[in-house]
Amino acid sequence: MRELEAHTPASPTSNAPPSGKVILYVDPATQRLRDLIAASRARLADLEAAYTSDKTNVTALQARIFQRLRQYFEERDRLRLVVSYRRTFLDTLLREGEEEAERVSHEYQRAETRNREEYEATGTAMESKRRLSDDEEAEVKSLWRKLVKLFHPDRFADDPAKMEAYTKLTGVINTAKDSGDLETLRQIADDPAGYVMRQGWAALDLGDTEELDQLQKLHSSLEAEIIAIIEATSALKECPGYELYQTIEQEPEVFERVVEQQIQGIQEDLITLKTEAERLKNEITELSGDNEPLIG
Repeated sequence: MRELEAHTPASPTSNAPPSGKVILYVDPATQRLRDLIAASRARLADLEAAYTSDKTNVTALQARIFQRLRQYFEERDRLRLVVSYRRTFLDTLLREGEEEAERVSHEYQRAETRNREEYEATGTAMESKRRLSDDEEAEVKSLWRKLVKLFHPDRFADDPAKMEAYTKLTGVINTAKDSGDLETLRQIADDPAGYVMRQGWAALDLGDTEELDQLQKLHSSLEAEIIAIIEATSALKECPGYELYQTIEQEPEVFERVVEQQIQGIQEDLITLKTEAERLKNEITELSGDNEPLIG
């Protein structure tokens, strides 16, 4: 309960206290929940920002390694396909004859095409991965904190239409955060209602209409999200990619050593695969009389 001074004179019929003070009652439980929610949102924003930064940096490192090793990865996967399908071709040729074996060769062509397309798609995706600058990391943190306070879907658990709009919007916000898409975060922060309208979703109500039960649900949901992001952060820090990222942060020259070691290991695989592919080719040639097998 708090008191608010009123300076307007009381009318003869007024029920106001003689002192001229209007007594306003604030539900202590509601206010305490709002304070807890504000603290939970702030903590979640900090945890999410730190997780996003680490995850983005690990992904950016993986992209750098992929770009350096792509040609070796691609050749190894191509030879693995050749060996696998030559074995299948040879087995089919022995068991079912040339007609069925030719079907295997067509399957190989389709598999090889899919393999090339997957590498092109992965290469394109990796080119877009980069490490956030310090300023960008700070902006992600600031924007995410601002947006999560406004648009958490549990605020409207009793209004399906609004909850759906909030759920969609927070999904976009989290995706943009995870991918470092600052442009989308900026658009939403600058004009959330306009962004929602452009997507064709229900209009957002930014009014403060939380009831006590809604606040309780919101607080529980935020606490669950905090636990989830702590667990995700722990899992990230246990993965080899994170350990490598931390090592390279402290010793940048380690990056080249890691790349060279991986190239050496892949080249050893290539020698083994080429030897096996040639052996299978010779067997197919002896059986079919075709010096240029369709596979590979």
